[in-house]
Amino acid sequence: MEASLNMQQKLETKLSLTPQARQSLEILKYSLVELENFIKEEAEANPLIELKEIDSKHILEMARIQAPEAISSMKDESFDPLLQVPNREESMEAFLMEQLVLLKHLSKKDREIVLYLIRNLNDLGYLDCDIEEIAERFQLSIERCEELIAVLQSLEPAGIGARNLAECLYLQVVRKQDAPQNTVLIIQNHLEVLAEGDFQRIAKLYGMTNEEVENLFSYIKQLNPRPLREFLSSKQEYIIPDIIVEEMNGEYVIHLNDRYLPEVSINTYYVELLRANASGEIKEYLNTKLSEAFLLMRGIEQRHETLFRVTESIVEKQRAFLNNGKKELVPFRLKDVAESLGLHESTVSRTISQKFIQTPQGTLPLKTFFVRGVRIQGGEVESPLFIKEKIRAIIENEDTLRPLSDQKIANILLAEGIPIARRTVAKYREELGISQSTKRRRKK
Repeated sequence: MEASLNMQQKLETKLSLTPQARQSLEILKYSLVELENFIKEEAEANPLIELKEIDSKHILEMARIQAPEAISSMKDESFDPLLQVPNREESMEAFLMEQLVLLKHLSKKDREIVLYLIRNLNDLGYLDCDIEEIAERFQLSIERCEELIAVLQSLEPAGIGARNLAECLYLQVVRKQDAPQNTVLIIQNHLEVLAEGDFQRIAKLYGMTNEEVENLFSYIKQLNPRPLREFLSSKQEYIIPDIIVEEMNGEYVIHLNDRYLPEVSINTYYVELLRANASGEIKEYLNTKLSEAFLLMRGIEQRHETLFRVTESIVEKQRAFLNNGKKELVPFRLKDVAESLGLHESTVSRTISQKFIQTPQGTLPLKTFFVRGVRIQGGEVESPLFIKEKIRAIIENEDTLRPLSDQKIANILLAEGIPIARRTVAKYREELGISQSTKRRRKK
């Protein structure tokens, strides 16, 4: 068998992003604070970029206080609102991403999905999205989604990515060697009973003494129900909205909160130098830096334009919420906005990532307005809030001597043309602050 060399021509089409497109996408995902940091970094590295700093009083005016104890700090003359903004390098996302990079066995798509999960963690470190939504978004099986959630949950701190308190505690206990016997089983099956202090019932169920149950309870109380508590310092008590929506004469007006950002302009001294007698390496250097400065300015402009357009779409769709509050949220997906604006879904995802909007109903994350609906009989889609109110009404009218289990509630909803799983009923019931059926039972 002879080996031979030959040349072949192959025609191949590849999508290649221009430097302008890459930078625009990068800028688009930044929150207001992150963008401010990025602009300053670019200005430090580019002498042609000139910044006009804003008055810090504007920052203080736009700050939305999350914790009452922070009010006293604002009265202190030495209080600097700039120091109350968390540094991007110290963020939760960066901390988790550093660990994700070390997991060499993950494919590029796996990393993309885990990053999406990271960006859907709430401030306490709990995963704030439905597994069905993840499966639909990335076209995965539920089993594969669970595997990737497990990857997130393997990161530090222990408990990260949990979907409820029981799972958060479980994730911490399984990493420890000193957990008392039956700790995992009790957390998974009888955490509410333990929290109620019914030690005798726990002791009877698991063949333990009351003293052993008390020791187990003390052990569980030492666990951390908030995995990201160490990240929640006073520096994160202020939210500066990226967008402000105000009602004026019955209409909603959108303002981009760009006055928080330093004004970016071109340093005229270097431009004149370039026009005058710059040559050789100096000319090449100045031209490069001038192009970079224009790229930055265009990227900021495109971010503002896209953010404004996405917000317009949100306001149009969720007007009832702006008028009446959270109960009026209607099903709304990233795909809906992408199709209406002619954008890619990932662009919309970047646009709403880590951004806040100030509305007549309060200052909220932009992703609040995106609600995954439940398809009911006849093909119509209802919001989870509608389903929750149905569950509340069913429970309010149940026989208190024989409260309905989550499965029975799911069966009732199915009979009304609303097919949802028992675990979804349990999740919505917990979010409504309603106890499970055994707790609701009343004695004669």
